Amino acid sequence: MPYRIELDADLHAPTRWPYAEDGFFFNAPEHVRQQHPGMGSTVLAVNTRTGRAEARCTFFVDGNQARSPAAAPFGSVEFTDTLPDTALGNFLDTLLAVVSASGVSRFRLVNYPHDYAPRQAQQLTEQLTRRGFGIVATTASYLLPITDDPFDTRIDASERRRLQKCRNAGFRFEHWPNPDIDRVTAFLVSTRQQQGYALSLPPEQLGQLLRTFPNQFLVFVVSDTGAVAALTIAVRVRTDILYSFLPASSPDYHTFSPMVLLIDGLVGYCRQQQIRLLDLGVSLDGDHQPKPSLSRFKRRLGAQESPRLTFEKQF
Repeated sequence: MPYRIELDADLHAPTRWPYAEDGFFFNAPEHVRQQHPGMGSTVLAVNTRTGRAEARCTFFVDGNQARSPAAAPFGSVEFTDTLPDTALGNFLDTLLAVVSASGVSRFRLVNYPHDYAPRQAQQLTEQLTRRGFGIVATTASYLLPITDDPFDTRIDASERRRLQKCRNAGFRFEHWPNPDIDRVTAFLVSTRQQQGYALSLPPEQLGQLLRTFPNQFLVFVVSDTGAVAALTIAVRVRTDILYSFLPASSPDYHTFSPMVLLIDGLVGYCRQQQIRLLDLGVSLDGDHQPKPSLSRFKRRLGAQESPRLTFEKQF
């Protein structure tokens, strides 16, 4: 099946070649165009029969480096499961030529967690390695497969006790479809400050994401008669994947561990929405260093590690 390579050098222009399937939201035009005010371009492999893109990568130039993404958990190269290996290879060769022509000395790609799309992740790793990319970082994301089994039968006994304690106290899990954005951001800033960390992105930027993408950036809360005990902003990364992006719990409720009830509620939401995978994110502290206690907590909830690779090539 014939493919041609296209370049969208203006991210703010209307999309000429829609993606062939429900892709990752962080690679969607509406998200990439707000990631960085500087120079960004999208390279696509377009199926000439359907007029739809089956591979895409948006990269941004910042000094002597090109990177994908500019401001998102991941970007990199996304492609459909049916794209032939030869077409992927041609796409990557053209992408590298375009990036090299921009005058940068290195190209960095942050990939999605391996188990989002295992076959494609492996195929991409092999193709990038052949083209001189090295793996410069490996970060584990913790993924919780959604099954029909009750959540409290899948978790460690210690977490089951904490879950029951929250239920006995009358705590409630809620989805806030129309959140008070100032309240949400203030809670996140306050809890991070009490832990000695800063929020990973400015509150104004977070508020803008919540206002701009209300169907993708979702707010879930555990409340205690009106008081917020725990909260997360989750991202509908794809129709079948929910990513708990910014979780936080109030130190006032430390003895209850309301995050367990929050995740129990997220699992129930995923079942209702036919979401197959709940991504609990990485286990790093506010300084981006490994946090073993957080890793153990996620494992006790049944989450499994999935590597998220960062590739880099020098020109």
